[in-house]
Amino acid sequence: MYNDELELQVDSIAQGGDGVGRVDGLVVFARGALPGERVRVRLFERRPSYARGVMIELYEASPDRVEPRLSIDAHAPWQHIAYAAQLRFKEQILREQLAKLAGITDAPVAPIIPAPQAWGYRNNARLHAQGDRLGYHETGTQSVVDLPEDPMLLPVLNEALAGLRSVASPGQLDGVTLRASAAYGYSIAALRPGPEGDLADLELLADAWRARVPSLSGVLVERGRGHPGGGISGATTIHDTLGGVVFELGAESFFQVNAAQAERLIELVNAGLAPAPGKRLLDLYSGVGTFALPLAVAGATVTAIEEHPSAVLDGERSAALNQIEHVTFVQAAVERILYDFEPGFDGVVLDPPRRGCHPTVLDELARLAPPRIVYISCHPGILGRDLGPLLRAGYKLESLQPIDLFPQTPHIETVVTLTR
Repeated sequence: MYNDELELQVDSIAQGGDGVGRVDGLVVFARGALPGERVRVRLFERRPSYARGVMIELYEASPDRVEPRLSIDAHAPWQHIAYAAQLRFKEQILREQLAKLAGITDAPVAPIIPAPQAWGYRNNARLHAQGDRLGYHETGTQSVVDLPEDPMLLPVLNEALAGLRSVASPGQLDGVTLRASAAYGYSIAALRPGPEGDLADLELLADAWRARVPSLSGVLVERGRGHPGGGISGATTIHDTLGGVVFELGAESFFQVNAAQAERLIELVNAGLAPAPGKRLLDLYSGVGTFALPLAVAGATVTAIEEHPSAVLDGERSAALNQIEHVTFVQAAVERILYDFEPGFDGVVLDPPRRGCHPTVLDELARLAPPRIVYISCHPGILGRDLGPLLRAGYKLESLQPIDLFPQTPHIETVVTLTR
């Protein structure tokens, strides 16, 4: 190895999407490389047993490689992989992580559910501004790569971005968060003021922007830089529909970014828990009620626990809008309040953040002993870690269903149904 560069034959793919090969016993992770390829790699990290680097030259290409659509790889890191191969790799990574971290070598992994659209599916985006550039950060830097059009987004969001470019001046903005209603075809936005963006200027900008883009229904300002935040032009919330429920959401509330696949998620959760009148269900890390509200519509009595006040507000507002009864939102950290509940729930849905469940939550679930648990995971490694305590507590795997919520990225969503 000279000048921190080496030639590598790539044999497999790791969680996170890096190609993996070995040189003189050293495991090398190569960003941008695919199994079956021979590449040249520039290393940026070297440890006794492994190294990490980025592909700088391709000697032999995999048949799974396709031409990227974007110059920026951080936003769509798997855009160089044919979509069928993306699905194949995700299934493979899920099986490997379950075997490695949970000791499950015969996991009942169903074929992954592909996305109806491999591009143009995202209903929200958070972009950064730098001078006259508007886009995303380059990998590992704070430098913004200008992106006149983003093929990952719903068309209505690209329409809003084009309008913003036509009215904003350099220095006015630090960035913008956009959210689209996939069901109703309009958008709202939250501006992050730049050093030269005072509130009066932002109000003029918002009005001019909405005049250019009729599908932009409202503009808000995020808190910070001396601004109190709040609406400055038009609507302050947006409506979207999932699982037969109309959700009313703030501009920055977390909501599933892929509406078509989120519908499938709701179907899988409902199939796993079989909601019906008389059933008591618990929704942990419930967010805005993406699962809790459709479960309640089906007749179950649902207790939804969520830490963030804005998400609880959106959930309660959506429940009232749809006249949904039998759902109660509790604002609290799951690991701090689960002690207060007694056994008797017929099922639990778990949709934790990327870091997974706090160990206390898994202990308390063993105590509550619901007959069925549906766990929605966005990280196979964390899923493997969390399944261990549940399996030791007497649960068994009924199904493992991967679903591709995030095409062009290595993110893997899995819906796991466990029975006691």
